[in-house]
Amino acid sequence: MSNKRPTTSELGEPVAPTVALQHAVLAVRRAWAGGVPDFAEWASANVDSEPLIINDLNGDRLFYDFNVRLDERTIGVVRASANQVVGSPVVSLQLGPHQWSVDDAEREAAKVAKQSEARADVTETSLVCYCYPKIAVRVEVASREAGPSSMLVDVGDLKPVERFGADEEEGLSSYSFLDEVAVPEADLRRRRWEAAEAELEASREAAPTVLEQEGAKVDLADLKVKLALKPYVGYMSFCSWNTVKYAPRCKAPEVFRLYAQQTDVYCAVATGQMILDFYKYHFDQPAIAAAMGTGLGGTSNPGQVAGYESLSNNGLDATYDNTATWSEAKAEIDANRPVKSGIPGHARACAGWKRQNITLIGQPPKRWLKIYDPWMWNADICKGGAVYWEDWDSVTHTNFIYVRHS
Repeated sequence: MSNKRPTTSELGEPVAPTVALQHAVLAVRRAWAGGVPDFAEWASANVDSEPLIINDLNGDRLFYDFNVRLDERTIGVVRASANQVVGSPVVSLQLGPHQWSVDDAEREAAKVAKQSEARADVTETSLVCYCYPKIAVRVEVASREAGPSSMLVDVGDLKPVERFGADEEEGLSSYSFLDEVAVPEADLRRRRWEAAEAELEASREAAPTVLEQEGAKVDLADLKVKLALKPYVGYMSFCSWNTVKYAPRCKAPEVFRLYAQQTDVYCAVATGQMILDFYKYHFDQPAIAAAMGTGLGGTSNPGQVAGYESLSNNGLDATYDNTATWSEAKAEIDANRPVKSGIPGHARACAGWKRQNITLIGQPPKRWLKIYDPWMWNADICKGGAVYWEDWDSVTHTNFIYVRHS
């Protein structure tokens, strides 16, 4: 009996860029139609037809990143799936452009590789998602003495990525998203993909112009009706959502803020800084790292819990939950409390939820969390990082940490 694990290509079909583009455009139109303020100006935005190709650590195509443009500005990035086994055709909708340049990253990564192996020739470079959502440049080199080899260089800090494993501390590691996250749930994720394809076709039939580009403008109320796929719109909102706010009794605007991690292992530290600042406990990242016991590989979850409590003089109570569910995140946001969101090898803050209430009969509602991701690294905490709405079903949620007043 063979113990050989099925390959990604055996479990999932590659997605053509043209198909991914259709899903990306539909996601943009629906984000706008849902009425979430973050997408207010996405109505007449165009999605670039040529995506940025991002591979998995195992070499297969993983994502297509499509820029969302309004006039000459890039106002967002749609991360679409390049393989059906990912399950969700659109993984995330990022607010604003990438904080890194492909050309600069590939050029500098090649220099790093040459420094490591001075007599080697760079034969190829490609973008790789090495620890979702972190991106590196894979540099292929060849030398007469050592033969062919490759190196991963993070696009942010341009340091080699050397640790491996989805079970490492939240900080710096690398793993195959397809092999570790998608393939173990291949049957479930394939069914999600089939449902999304059916919904795309139904949406195209209901609203033939929904996938048009070049600034297609449709009345918002009309688009809601056409995209709803059901006759319920009169008494059911197309999309429900909520975000953390200051003084929520007075309908104040969202006040949660993104901070970049100041080193490549400070994702949990920067997440802690965002949440602590929300509760008015102000510390710099080195102080938070010390309180959380952050090491060279990252930060443990017990260390994060201890850090929140010690830095607040036990004014805050931190609770670790390794069975994270979407409803639990929603409940915290509804109580006006941000959440630490853990995924394999990485920590982020969550300060919002969104749910599509209307979908095809028999299909569960689509759900998203608003993620404040401290990657990519930047010494200036006000630069770097990313804010995006992430499809709940697209990733593995390893844990939450709830931070509440004692």
